[in-house]
Amino acid sequence: MNSTSQTFTGSEASLQKAKRWENSIIENGFYREHFFQQIVKEMSILSDGPLSILEVGSGPGHLAERVMKSIKVEKYALFDLSESMNYIASQRLKNYQDVLEVNIGNFLNSKDYDNFTNVDVVVCMQTIHEAGDKKLAADIYECISKTLKPGGCFLVCDFIYDETSMNNSTMYMTASEQKELLLSSGFKSPALVSLDNGLTLYKAYN
Repeated sequence: MNSTSQTFTGSEASLQKAKRWENSIIENGFYREHFFQQIVKEMSILSDGPLSILEVGSGPGHLAERVMKSIKVEKYALFDLSESMNYIASQRLKNYQDVLEVNIGNFLNSKDYDNFTNVDVVVCMQTIHEAGDKKLAADIYECISKTLKPGGCFLVCDFIYDETSMNNSTMYMTASEQKELLLSSGFKSPALVSLDNGLTLYKAYN
């Protein structure tokens, strides 16, 4: 597991590509205000004290910013494969450096989770389908479970399969498949928090 600082050592081309992607998700409607609000709400009811949070596939840090503006945070660990995304996020979150931890890692590599332990909340926002094959999600969930403290909360938001837009049945799960996977991965009490515009938000407990 590698930690990044605010010093960017990658190529300018990769950084500009990441910035274009960030702009595109906002312009195309994937910057989901509704789900940000729901995630903050779910976190806020977990504890009155500050939370230790791991975001898997943290991207440019929009969700992290919203969370840290809204609730008490003991530590917020960003976890993303892209150094460019981590750099963009660290710049956005400069005011939260006292609780921020920025990590480069592959969410499909179990060893890259080794430094995350006893976490209160793990959140994934539009991340799991990036594995490219929904069968790989079970391995990701196993890794996530190991990072959580007993009774810790897993919040996972992702697209669901449909026959028109998200029509790759290898990549996207149905809502029922998402719930079944949480159960089969050992998570307790999986509940659908919200379904909106082709996205679901589930919560479950370790």
